[in-house]
Amino acid sequence: MTERYALVALPLPLATPYTYRIPDTLGDRVVPGTRVVVPVRRRELIGIAVAVDVTAPLATAKDVFAVPDLEPALSPALLATAEWIAGYYGAPLGLTLKAMLPAGMWGESQVIVSLRNGSRGIGGLAGEVLAWLEQRGGEAAVHTAARALKRPLWDVLERLIRVDAVSFRIQPPDTGAARLTERVLSLADERPTLLERDTLFQRRPRQRELYETVESLGGTASMQHLSEQLGFGEGVVRSLVRGGLARVAHSEVLRDPFADSPVTAPPTDPTPDQTAALAAIAALEPGGSALLFGVTGSGKTLVYLEAVRRALAMGQGAIVLVPEIGLTPQAVSRFRGAFGDEIAVLHSGLSDGERADAWRRLRRGERRVAVGARSAIFAPVPQLGLIVIDEEHEASYKNGETPRYNTRDVAAVRARLEGARLVLGSATPSLETFARTDDRFPLLRLPQRIGARPLPPVEIIDLRAAPKVSGTGSVAWSQTLDEAVTGALARKEQALLLLNRRGYAAFLQCPDCGEVWQCPRCSISLTVHQAPPTLRCHYCGHEELVPLTCRVCANPVQQMRGVGTQQLERMLADRYPEARMARMDLDTTSTKWSHQRILASVERGDVDLLIGTQMIAKGLDFPNVTLVGVVDADTGLYLPDFRSAERTFQLLAQVAGRAGRGPKGGRVLIQTRHPAHHALLWASKHDAENFLRQERELRESPPYPPATSLVNLLVSGLDEREVGQRAANLADWCTTLAERHRLPITVLGPAPNPLVRIKDRWRWHVLLKGPSESLGRVVRYAATRLRGQGNTRIVIDRDPGSLL
Repeated sequence: MTERYALVALPLPLATPYTYRIPDTLGDRVVPGTRVVVPVRRRELIGIAVAVDVTAPLATAKDVFAVPDLEPALSPALLATAEWIAGYYGAPLGLTLKAMLPAGMWGESQVIVSLRNGSRGIGGLAGEVLAWLEQRGGEAAVHTAARALKRPLWDVLERLIRVDAVSFRIQPPDTGAARLTERVLSLADERPTLLERDTLFQRRPRQRELYETVESLGGTASMQHLSEQLGFGEGVVRSLVRGGLARVAHSEVLRDPFADSPVTAPPTDPTPDQTAALAAIAALEPGGSALLFGVTGSGKTLVYLEAVRRALAMGQGAIVLVPEIGLTPQAVSRFRGAFGDEIAVLHSGLSDGERADAWRRLRRGERRVAVGARSAIFAPVPQLGLIVIDEEHEASYKNGETPRYNTRDVAAVRARLEGARLVLGSATPSLETFARTDDRFPLLRLPQRIGARPLPPVEIIDLRAAPKVSGTGSVAWSQTLDEAVTGALARKEQALLLLNRRGYAAFLQCPDCGEVWQCPRCSISLTVHQAPPTLRCHYCGHEELVPLTCRVCANPVQQMRGVGTQQLERMLADRYPEARMARMDLDTTSTKWSHQRILASVERGDVDLLIGTQMIAKGLDFPNVTLVGVVDADTGLYLPDFRSAERTFQLLAQVAGRAGRGPKGGRVLIQTRHPAHHALLWASKHDAENFLRQERELRESPPYPPATSLVNLLVSGLDEREVGQRAANLADWCTTLAERHRLPITVLGPAPNPLVRIKDRWRWHVLLKGPSESLGRVVRYAATRLRGQGNTRIVIDRDPGSLL
């Protein structure tokens, strides 16, 4: 019989998959997309078979040990999507596949060796192994035996298998993908008649009661329910089992943390603009895309819901992506209200087991709609017919680690492979997406709010000249904003106050010598926190106590510079002591469901002032919010990044859209020291199109996306000089490569990153500019050749979301 081989991608930073032999015992179970257990050096790992019946390797191939699943974990379309990601972004295929499956489906396995027929006079090392196994009760993990006997054992164990002295059993961890099971009592298939029961249970009334209780529950019942709720003890259960009338088994429990969440009935009457948008989506060719460009409050969600409903009616499935911070209880309740138990929710607040349960439901077809954040683009939805990306401009759709994919582009590839339609939605679309409406896909407009409610008026407050309230410490608090908050509280209305900087103060500085407390591991100042009182680095997590004196000049007075959400909250509590407040930032939402609890209290009307970072700018729809105040619009305006103006405009336009969603209307106040900046001017007019046109002109010279494409090559390491030299060598290598192949590429750098040191690693980068096709050739060539040296690492970031 001809031997068969498979290429297996492992969850390791390897340039190419490994080749393994498919044993005859596995038959046809190894197909592309299947999870397999394979040996890798001294351990066993779970990998994905990406090709079968490949050419035999030159060296002897090791065997595939096991196939944990009855069907492939990845469909052909998802496998093709992974291969595209690996090629486009220059990422190892194994790490790409690792990002596509729940964490519980990966990990190291164990090979358990068990005694079969004793030693039978076998001596030498093989005899030692058998004797050691006898002492251990007859079985043990191979790596445990190897450590105990201090030598490799695979050759010896293979000889022992051939003489039937031992056997192997594969025990890969989490091959069940974090399955949760419970003990259940099931009745036997053959059940006694009522007359037979009178005799059978003549002196055992409790057993009969248990038997008929389980029968009334459908023939199967949870042991926990029988014991804790109904009071049946283990003794009566054992008696029923011994009599052959029932059996105890383990049954899978699928967790759904949103099962008891409230549902919101969706509106049913689309506006003429929504009807036109739905018709255009339906007219898209399979694999086609469209941009749904609607102002805040225009009803984009209703278009999504109706488009999903139509896909389901056609027997198709759907994926709806929402930014992590926008995946609010409100968003989930809307989808549950529309589709009930058809949806599975995937986001970072779930445990590995809960995510795996949702994945399994989708894979089996028990759920047909996946709602989640970035990684939900890989949800195994059968017959995928629609992909929706809400707030497509969001930076969180760009993955920050290998593979560094942009969800928007991956969705376009998957839609094309699956024959699905892709809808990108936003009130403030990214410049790259908006540019593509010139010739690549249609632009669908929702120019008005539902009910023709007007967009809230926006007033820019120039902090350089505006009268300010005294007694607010370091917080720049204008009289205009103060009067607006006072009025909203008097009218029993709610207000949102945005400050996109968490902590108490930006940094601590000595007023005498100017010393600023820096993180010892990063090139960034430590942020002052007051709950608890510490200096904290937001990049590496370093913490230290707030000093009483300056470490340089011993001055006893230290000054806090800059304002964070904690300081704003304290000032507001002093100024409005009767107001009920909540703060939403990374510090207050780090625990599971904390995000949900805060928003639920706002929705109930238990909060008058909601203070927060960008978390409060998206996805919130509270009719009683009549005031939005931006305390400092300049926090990200002049960051050394080509997207800083775009990010600022998007943040301001989005948070402005939280006001005036109810019949009371609303207003927006933006405090700034740069009132003439084009991002603020167009945000105050709710005019995204003119902002995008002006921003596009500014990116023509020097060219930045969409006028050109970028690849950022990041070099990092523990030694600053070594990193700088490695970056210089990398820039020379790129220049030589471009000249040799006559590629129209500009090489910029090397240069230190704006954040030159993070977590003890120095960071330099080389920026490549040019046509996407030419950069793709460089990425594919570099992916298999660029290697770190010593402690240095090289990261390829194609289409970077930021250059910080």
